[in-house]
Amino acid sequence: MQSILGNIRYGLRQLRNAPTFTVVAVLTLALGVGANTAIFSVVQAVLLHPAGISQPERVVSLHARYTQLNLPSIGVSVPDFEDAQSLTGLVDSAAISQPGSFNMTTSSGTEHLQSTAVSRDWFRVFGAQPILGRTFSPEEDQKGANYVAILSYAAWQRIFGGQPDAIGKSMMMDGQTYRVVGVMRSDFDWPRGRDVWVPVGLAPEDYAPSNRFSEGYDSAVRLKPGVSVAQFNAALAQKRMEEVRREGSHGFAETGGWSMFAQPWTKDAAGDLRKPLLALFIVVAAILLIACANVAGLLLARTATRMRELAIRTALGASMFQITSQFLIETLLLAAGAAIIAVLTGPLIGRLLLLAIPDHLADGFVVQSNPRLVAATIGFSLLAALLAGIIPAIQVARIQRIGEFGRSVTDSASRQRLRTILVSTEIALAFILLTGTGMFLMSLRQLQHVDPGFRPENVLAGSVTLTATDYRDNSVKQAAFVRDVLSRIQHQPGVASAAASSFVPFSGLCCWSSSFMIQEKPLQVGEAGPHADNQTASPGYLATMQIPLMRGRWFTEADRADTPPVAVIDDVFARAYFPGQNPIGSHLRWAMGPKPVFREIVGVVGHVRRDSLEVDENKGVVYMPFEQQPTPMATFVVRTKGNPQVFQSSLINTVRSVDSTVAIFNVEPLSSLVSQSLGARQLLVWLLSLFGGLALLLAAIGIYGLLSYTTSQRSAEIGIRMAMGAQRWQIARLIVKDMLAMVGAGLGVGIVVVVLMQKLLAHTFAGVGGGILPSLIIAAAGLLAAASLAVALPARKSASVDPAVVLRAE
Repeated sequence: MQSILGNIRYGLRQLRNAPTFTVVAVLTLALGVGANTAIFSVVQAVLLHPAGISQPERVVSLHARYTQLNLPSIGVSVPDFEDAQSLTGLVDSAAISQPGSFNMTTSSGTEHLQSTAVSRDWFRVFGAQPILGRTFSPEEDQKGANYVAILSYAAWQRIFGGQPDAIGKSMMMDGQTYRVVGVMRSDFDWPRGRDVWVPVGLAPEDYAPSNRFSEGYDSAVRLKPGVSVAQFNAALAQKRMEEVRREGSHGFAETGGWSMFAQPWTKDAAGDLRKPLLALFIVVAAILLIACANVAGLLLARTATRMRELAIRTALGASMFQITSQFLIETLLLAAGAAIIAVLTGPLIGRLLLLAIPDHLADGFVVQSNPRLVAATIGFSLLAALLAGIIPAIQVARIQRIGEFGRSVTDSASRQRLRTILVSTEIALAFILLTGTGMFLMSLRQLQHVDPGFRPENVLAGSVTLTATDYRDNSVKQAAFVRDVLSRIQHQPGVASAAASSFVPFSGLCCWSSSFMIQEKPLQVGEAGPHADNQTASPGYLATMQIPLMRGRWFTEADRADTPPVAVIDDVFARAYFPGQNPIGSHLRWAMGPKPVFREIVGVVGHVRRDSLEVDENKGVVYMPFEQQPTPMATFVVRTKGNPQVFQSSLINTVRSVDSTVAIFNVEPLSSLVSQSLGARQLLVWLLSLFGGLALLLAAIGIYGLLSYTTSQRSAEIGIRMAMGAQRWQIARLIVKDMLAMVGAGLGVGIVVVVLMQKLLAHTFAGVGGGILPSLIIAAAGLLAAASLAVALPARKSASVDPAVVLRAE
């Protein structure tokens, strides 16, 4: 112990005596460690330990899938949830939920509230406790008795001013009185963006086997300690097969490729942020490698200046272990300084990064300083110390073994070669990051020009929910409300056209999907039924969205509830189920509703992307007239003759004038919604550019440091060359030649790595992989420019050497 303490004290004296080296080395390591700490803080907040969830590694989400229907992951049904809940040997608690919304009526008007109906154990699954009141009781989670509510922290502050007496107060939502029984903590927001939770109140008939394939719910399960997701999935698969065979529904399950599975809840929670954050974690690891290579080069250079000291220590009996351990301890001291800076600044930078993430992606996530983050920072620092110190320590051990200490203060060819390799490695890593940034930037520009299938410019969208008592289960009144709003909007100045639909693309809301049958194409035995998305729309929808009509007709005012039911399909649907045929006149039927009827296909329209410019699920869509299939949710779209944002207040006032108890929400230009769909990709490009620039800076510092050192080591050689008649430009050319050799080696390795990872990037991120040649050229040009700046001072210094002075000094 005394020996270690002595080495630490000696190391501190050595670092204090070389302040410039110490500051540069600590700051360089701090950049690498701090970047990793910052990104890890966000990864922890999003992927590992989301705020408000106790032991998130034990929480999983349930999903169903139909491999034969191109449905890899959807919600679950109540019987599915019951199957999972029954596995008491593996499950600690399970809950089911269904998203929804309310129109809350107050003395000052109507406000829209995002809600989720949950079973009583929802909060237990997540280990969440209210700050006021309580959670739902079993008696309240019953149909007809579920008029109680738990508020989110933000809703409590907004509606009741954060007053403790909110518990027990009433809220008028959708014409029904709800009593507040609890307020959740500010860090619990699952599902994200909720204002209020109410009991789902499942009825006994909801558990009937006939509802096995009615997947309209989400479900979360807390596993017992020690139970893995794989174990739970195996038990779930066995339970699933037993139940579907008992129910006699295995025929459809097999033909549709139906199954259930669970996955970590954090995977669902992270959503579109998962891949960008993992990619950035790899990027900052490369930044750490570059920083370590820089410090390793500095340590190697410093070794040459300490030859006399090392020779004396060896002569006094210091062993190889003592000498190398001294170097490693000094490197650990440098890393400790970097760790202190990273602990203080990493979480702050992480919070700034989280603020840079679009709200619709980052809502509900909180970066926190905690022991896990400190432990991770210490781990990054120890790794940095090992990476930066191991090569210099090995080199020192080798020098002592062959007895080179004290022979010369000049650098050996092997040490010079080693430092050159380190700098070339930095250049290669920086080049890879810069090329990757260029490829992502080009892919983003390409995605921004992807045709979504409609024209979002100058279109304003806003949604309403018709779930109040007067509208619920009253399709006639739902249709009348929509009709009245549209008639008032269309006659307002500045409006080119207006329409309504059950949802609009890129709104975050979604259509419903279901299986159907084609009257003219009866299914064969064992054949999986076709499946498609369904959407209702008013007559003006096609013109307002500017979706191309490819065949037949769109809906008209004549398509009413009392006229023959009709449908319009998109071209993806037509190609899938009517290849090489004219679908007009064919008939479709859904097995839903009390009286399923056949609808005649009267038109074919262009395909519209639902929610992503990156990936098109390419699933067919069936449109139905809103008058014939009203829904409790409607989204109004208004094409204006100018800036659509100017029309926001007019749309809000129009809805209010038709029914003041209905609140319109998510009133935004459709172009903004489309742009938001690229939020994760834009974030990734922005951060890649930031870290790519940091890598370029570190590489330039490495080039400058190495060339400055080699220039000073070669001063005698340069003096002799100049004494023999070498011109200044010839001397400068020697230094530039060394720079070009390093850059060339780094670029060569970088190009090979980029070509090898191109396919992996293209597979992981849609659109990335093309445009590799321009990215390579731009990255190479950027590195050459940075290297040129880095070599300028050493080249000028070497060309300014006075041979007489140098030779006298020698």
